Amino acid sequence: MFARPLQVACAALIAAAPLTAQDDEYRWSDDRPDAMAPSSLVGTRMVPSGSVQLTYLFSNSSYSGVRLGSAVVDAGDVLSYYDSSPFQRRDRIHRAVLAFGAGESFTLLVDAHFADRSRDITDEDFFITTEASGVGDVGVEALVSVYEGAATRVHLIAGAEVPVGSTDERGDLLTLRDQILPYEMQPGSGSVSVVPGIYAETQNEFGTVGAQVKARLRLTDNDRDYRLGDQVEANGWIGYRLNDWFALTSGVRALSWGSIQGAPSDVDVGRDPGEDPVFTGGMRVDIPLGLNVHMPSGSLAGHRLSMEFAWPVHQEYDNFRVAADWGFSIGWTKAF
Repeated sequence: MFARPLQVACAALIAAAPLTAQDDEYRWSDDRPDAMAPSSLVGTRMVPSGSVQLTYLFSNSSYSGVRLGSAVVDAGDVLSYYDSSPFQRRDRIHRAVLAFGAGESFTLLVDAHFADRSRDITDEDFFITTEASGVGDVGVEALVSVYEGAATRVHLIAGAEVPVGSTDERGDLLTLRDQILPYEMQPGSGSVSVVPGIYAETQNEFGTVGAQVKARLRLTDNDRDYRLGDQVEANGWIGYRLNDWFALTSGVRALSWGSIQGAPSDVDVGRDPGEDPVFTGGMRVDIPLGLNVHMPSGSLAGHRLSMEFAWPVHQEYDNFRVAADWGFSIGWTKAF
């Protein structure tokens, strides 16, 4: 399951080879709109020693319809196995990332977010919208530079997630009131996780190419006696500089996750596929398209904006799951 994200990263590095070959001919510049990775990626930028960088990101993800494997199914198929079927979902995330340059080759960052989720479910007679919101888990990452050439940079990522977010949010499920909501509606994981990764980027006079591989490995069960599946995410991106202000970005993004481990006693596994911990793994490949804006001068000098849309081109699930439809994100970054 985790092989495809790694293949995406390898493909991105191969695509970067023509730029890398020019490493001796071109010297890296941060003062360009394509020098910044899309803001939906965290842990891509080393911060100069003694500097602080603040990033705010808002994202909206829309899910619609149900899939099993890679095939689209209807609610009737789901209701053959479960009492109810999800058919639509929306996630909104407010994210703040604070990064500090602790040394010439060392950056420390803290990543916190607030999640606001809604999910529509139906049975043969009714449908209802459930909602949940709250602070999610907090991530802490150390970025360690391992190579810095004239136009190419590589750093390692060593991080952890602290289980700050709630895992026991409650709401209404059809005719039932005040029930524990499905796993995907919970703001947090409840588990301590380690987050290793690697990031590489290279640049020439036309643009910048980057690739990141990052894993999220769950170490502990939460207080409801389960842990979410491990994740691997791979991103390859390219930024084409239009001028000193604007750059177009695109690439490929792959996410793969394993099944939930453990079976909490406070859910009814036959009520909703979102409450069934068995066969909850899956994978998705997205194609993003975005625009970076860099303010090189004036009163807003140093401010950066990043906007991005993403659409799934492949998704595959081990059990019935609301399918990804599209996503949008907008971010702001400023170094002080």
